[in-house]
Amino acid sequence: MDWIYAVPNWFLFSFCCGTTLLFSLAGLLLLRPWVRAHVTDSAEHNDLVSYFLGVSGVIYGILLGLVAAGVWSNFQTLSGQVDNEATITAALYQDMATYPPAARQLYQRELKAYVRSVIHQDWPEHHRGQVPQESSKLLRAFKNDFFAFEPTTPRLQVVHGQAINQLNELLLAHRLRLRGDQDNLPALLWWVLILGAAINVAISWFFVAADPTHQVALTCLIALLLGALLFLTAAMDNPFRGGFSVNPSAFESVLYEMVNY
Repeated sequence: MDWIYAVPNWFLFSFCCGTTLLFSLAGLLLLRPWVRAHVTDSAEHNDLVSYFLGVSGVIYGILLGLVAAGVWSNFQTLSGQVDNEATITAALYQDMATYPPAARQLYQRELKAYVRSVIHQDWPEHHRGQVPQESSKLLRAFKNDFFAFEPTTPRLQVVHGQAINQLNELLLAHRLRLRGDQDNLPALLWWVLILGAAINVAISWFFVAADPTHQVALTCLIALLLGALLFLTAAMDNPFRGGFSVNPSAFESVLYEMVNY
């Protein structure tokens, strides 16, 4: 499924809707003559098909709704974690202003390098589905230098203790962001979603209508709806990949503040 993240959203939407539409029309054209030849009471038959379509639609709707809600929740959670990581980095950078000049310049330079690495190296790797490594190395180097600092005044001891707590929070936020790149739907669940969409479309083929135009239009509408829902789920599935993804704007804002203030 990785190829879906390499194409723009408009193409992915067209592919999902086009595939379901072609599948629905092909099945309807092939099955309609056989259904009409074997149905004697169209009213009773259509009532039976409506019942099965309603049951299948409800079951599939619940499944798809739960999956979509979970995907959206994961997207929102990861976006919040990225904002939190950027906020902690900015606060830690500001705390460095109270340190002696030599230590302050070193720590702030290392934090700038970390933010630049997140923007210019981590995010391209996130988009490729890879786990970034360079920013982790820079953050570890900053941690080692920072822990080696020994405060010489009571005030600096308090500030240093608070900064260490913020650094621990930053390390946790960084780790959560890296793990978030792996939070996507398993392939087995995707096959169930696709099979459920195909079953709902296939049930609509068994309707018998005097005017085929109406049946074709209704079948196409069902297919387009299912295709759009599959597209939405796929577009939000991996929060770091594809046209609809979490961006590094929070870190870009932090870097701007670091450079200009």
